Amino acid sequence: MDRVILYVNPLTFPIAVERRISARLGGRPVALAPGGTDRAVVWSASPEAALAGVAVGMPIYQALRRCPDLVILPPRLSLYRRAAQALEAILAPVVPVIEPHVLGHVYGDLTGTRKLFGPALDVAAKIRREIWGRLGLPVTVGLAGNKVVSEVAAHVLKPEPVVDVRPGDEPAFLAPHPLAALPGAEEKVRVQLARYNVALIGALAALTRVQVESVLGRSGGVLHARAHGVDPRPVLPPAQRDALHAAATLPVQTNDRDALRATLHQLAERLGRDLRRRRASADLLELHARYADHREADGWEVLDPATDLDTPLAAAARRLLDRAVTRRIALIAVRLTTVLTTVADVQLSLFAVPAPVALVRRAALNAAIDR
Repeated sequence: MDRVILYVNPLTFPIAVERRISARLGGRPVALAPGGTDRAVVWSASPEAALAGVAVGMPIYQALRRCPDLVILPPRLSLYRRAAQALEAILAPVVPVIEPHVLGHVYGDLTGTRKLFGPALDVAAKIRREIWGRLGLPVTVGLAGNKVVSEVAAHVLKPEPVVDVRPGDEPAFLAPHPLAALPGAEEKVRVQLARYNVALIGALAALTRVQVESVLGRSGGVLHARAHGVDPRPVLPPAQRDALHAAATLPVQTNDRDALRATLHQLAERLGRDLRRRRASADLLELHARYADHREADGWEVLDPATDLDTPLAAAARRLLDRAVTRRIALIAVRLTTVLTTVADVQLSLFAVPAPVALVRRAALNAAIDR
């Protein structure tokens, strides 16, 4: 039986949620960024803002120069999580297995459900209509025989509400799209492949597995398989994705950056140690901070590739501190949370260039310290 996997892709999800709450934002250029300083960076940008030259990661002062009418809103992670849960609840009656991906984005497995719910294309169209009708959120849906092709379909053909890639059509569908559209082809991999004039997914597929592995290492074979539309990863429910937490109540209220970075480094070391004990890796890091006036700040960062090492966890925590904690009010508590990857993702997402000697030594050092 052919697998039928869907991917639900809300368009600029956090901003779509904000627009659902405030109609005045409709049609206006909108960006999400922590408040308190014009050196904060953009977390998300609406299509209107993107057309004006605003990009994710751009400092606010630069974004305002490019788009003086830009509406800047502080991110509200708890609100977006509730919206994501509401979206997943719409899928639940007709999609037996659901796996949340990036915030608001969802994989679903429809394999074997045709007699119960009808053709997958009809189910996908119904899901899209219900999400719009009940939540007011625009989404595109990709349908394919695996996760990677359904995700690409939902992202690259956004004008089409539902994109169905039939079995056997995967290589031809993927071939004309840029390598950046292929999950796992992060920037450092694309830089390596660009030296060999490989810029499209089809160009990567045209190489042999041996050729790709000679450039990217043995794990490059997985990326090569994905370029051919092959991805055996199952859709896994969220119950199989655990989270680890490390928190600290600060002995003295402070907004001293060095002190906060030191505290976060300790928390990152604690999380790294717990991950290695579990023989697990994390692909998402979240920061939650509480100010002395009891207001809160949140941030998150995808860890790509997934890691169990202290150094990349601490580096991500520092970046989150700089992005999310922008008020000049002292903090009283901080918490880091890692979301663990599934076993399948750990095994099949090793696309990075072969680990440099420094990284290998760092892993060995962490292991020695743990003992």
